[in-house]
Amino acid sequence: MGLKICVLGSGSKGNCTCVWSGKTALLIDVGLSLSRIEKCLGIFGIDPYSVSILLTHVHTDHVGGLEKFVKKYNNEVYVQETSYFLLCEKCKLSKENVMRFTSSEFFVGDITVIPETLSHDVPCVGYSLVSGGKKISFATDTGKLTDKTVTRFSDADLVVIESNHDEDMLKSNASYSAFLKQRILSDRGHLSNATASECAVKLAMSGVRQFILAHLSQENNIPELAFATVRDKLSQYGFAEGKDVNIEVALQDRMSGLFEIT
Repeated sequence: MGLKICVLGSGSKGNCTCVWSGKTALLIDVGLSLSRIEKCLGIFGIDPYSVSILLTHVHTDHVGGLEKFVKKYNNEVYVQETSYFLLCEKCKLSKENVMRFTSSEFFVGDITVIPETLSHDVPCVGYSLVSGGKKISFATDTGKLTDKTVTRFSDADLVVIESNHDEDMLKSNASYSAFLKQRILSDRGHLSNATASECAVKLAMSGVRQFILAHLSQENNIPELAFATVRDKLSQYGFAEGKDVNIEVALQDRMSGLFEIT
């Protein structure tokens, strides 16, 4: 059957993505409200009790809805070893619900989960998810994508990549302190539209044809700008959007399209 993916919501106020096969359903992060996630899963006929949860890191916009969701549905929660104690401080979860992993791949149902270490100001991972010969790769909340990560994502059928901010908008934002701006712009912050576009070119050259741009800042980005920046950079290298590659921008307040990779 392959894989299906829908970004239920993505941005600085909350993040949650659903990936599922014929037998297994995963949520990457639970940063949205319980009611919203329930409604989204209901649209696809996914039983919340059957869902397993993969965490990227423990910032509030990624775990803000986790405690209520797990309390109601008793899900397994997978978290990298280095984030375990941070998670325990942040959320009151039973130890029986929490599964710790290292850098090695593991299996959840019929999906192979391959963690990818990212560069953020707390321990953070991305993921590659493989089932039925199909692969989805996911990386948000990182200040850079190393060549090693790009190579590991290069055979994916679809890549979710952060396109957090426009550098000019961020630098001119008077409500952001110099310290905060530097944090976002650093290698342990977030990917800009320009950096995301450069990564997209490398991935497209390796054969990736579907991109979802995620984790856009509502203060320092505009969906149309993120889309245009990545589209134009790809076009410079001969990849026409809608013909050679497809780009979607995930939004904070609504679901993305449903992507079926078969």
